[in-house]
Order: sequence, then structure tokens, then C-alpha cells
Amino acid sequence: MEEVLAKYFTGEATKDEIELVESWRSESETNANAFFEAKNVWSATQPELTPPTHVLDEILKEPQAKQVPFILRNWVKYASAAILILAISLLFVLNQNSDEVNFTSTALSDGSKVALHGSSTLDIINIDENIREVRVTGKAYFDINRDESRPFIIYTENAKVKVLGTSFVVKSSDNSTEVCVESGLVEFSKAISGRDEVSVKLSEGEMGLVSTNNKGIIKRNNGDLNYLAWKTKIITFEENTMAEVEAVLEDVYGIEVTFENQAFKNCKLTAKFNKKKAKDAIEIIARTFGVDYEYSNGKAILKGKGC
Repeated sequence: MEEVLAKYFTGEATKDEIELVESWRSESETNANAFFEAKNVWSATQPELTPPTHVLDEILKEPQAKQVPFILRNWVKYASAAILILAISLLFVLNQNSDEVNFTSTALSDGSKVALHGSSTLDIINIDENIREVRVTGKAYFDINRDESRPFIIYTENAKVKVLGTSFVVKSSDNSTEVCVESGLVEFSKAISGRDEVSVKLSEGEMGLVSTNNKGIIKRNNGDLNYLAWKTKIITFEENTMAEVEAVLEDVYGIEVTFENQAFKNCKLTAKFNKKKAKDAIEIIARTFGVDYEYSNGKAILKGKGC
């Protein structure tokens, strides 16, 4: 987008690029602000159309005007464009860094990747030529580098996950462990007092639950459309109550959402947010229901009846 904006401001954008910029600009208040800030950056790089009087006097004193060689003119043109792109790129980096990021990514020595949600923790027990073992507390996304000679084992407070190579989410607490499989095959186990472990195989689109309230393992299709939204920032609501929406937004962005009118929680929302910032998502919800909102310091308040 940075290069397209540079071409847009310099008048060199194609018709398709102009439509792309104008469509992107109208998507959200955040994009509109970024557009006008980028335009200000571009304006600051342009020379004054009318030189100051003392500069004109100095030019008139010259016996002969000096022409700038064609090659130099082109160099100035492209150098200005490069400076503009660099400035706009920096602007976008600053804007992106201001967004809510509710996870941290870690690369393991075996090539596997782990994303830890919020304040979750990952402890490396042992990764060597024979086995790979870790312990996780909280919620984590695993993308395991396949190695049939070395199983990858994840321990939680009350369960064990064993894989060769796959991707999945583990959510653990003192009382339960939940596994949602994105791809591949997972062996999910629970140790029952006085007996051997019980285990089930989970494949893509399935989830398993181990809980102190259940003797065995609950296995079912994963119907949670937002189980990975905290990492992807792609959120889907299909007739979800605002109470459910509140929980998802808090999980994804790490923000606090409250309602002035508690009956608002019973309203239902169908929407999809594709990598929106928290404030933009709150604004869209407020406009959808025709209510006001306040957003500051990671706290959102929705005001009004809602439905």
C-alpha cells in the first residue's frame, strides 16, 4: 500500500490503483487517518510553488539561468519518491505497532513454532535427538515440525498431547485441558487414578476436552469459529449474543468491554472482522446497533439499548 499511495499522491497511479486507495481509505476511520497522515508527509516533501522574495532577487541577479540536466532531474524525481515511500512506510509501521497484539511468537530449536496467548507460559523440558517435550500453561498455538523419529509431547496440568507433526491449539488450566486441531493428527491423553491413561485420536476440525468433572475425554467437532482468532485477528460472528462477542473481543485484543445497558448483552450480531483494530471493531458494532461508544486505554463502553 505504501508504494501505491506514493503513486497516488504523485499522480502516477493507474485507475485500478486509484480505486484501490479510495476503497481502502473508506474502510475505516483508522485507514482514513493513515491516508491523511501519509498525504501530509507527501505535502511536506514538495517544493514551494512560489519562492520567497529574497530568493527571487538572488535568481534575478544571476547573469544566466542554470538548467538542471535531464539526468539530474530524473534523479531528484526518483529520490523524492523514495523518500516519500520511506516516510509512508515508517508511518505504517508506527500505526501497526500501535495495534493490540495479544500473543508472542517463539521458534524452537527443532524448527517448530509456538504462539503464546496473553500471559501463557511455555517451559522446555527436553529437546534432543530422541524426544521433544514441553509444558504449557494457558493457551498456545503449536505448528510442529514433522519428525517421525522424535515425537513432540506437550504436558499440561491434567493431560498430555503427543504428535509427530501437525498444528493445533492447546488451552489449559488447573481443572481442564482443551485441544483444537487445525491440521494433522493428535493423540490426546488423560491419566485416570489407579488406571492406565485413556487417549483419543483427534484429526483436523476436531476438539477434545479433559476435565476434572469428567472421567474420560470428550471428543467432538470443533464448532468454535474463533478458536484461533486471538492469533489471526480474523473474527467471525454468526448470530452470536453480545455477551459472546464481548468474550471473544476480550480474548482477541486483551481489552475490557462493558455495557451501560446490560440487556444489550442479549442482542445478536452477525459480522466478520478481518484483522481490524480493536477500536475499529467496537466502532463497527456501535454503528450496527445505532449506539454510542467510548474507547480509551484498552477499555470499551457501549452505550445504548442496542436492539
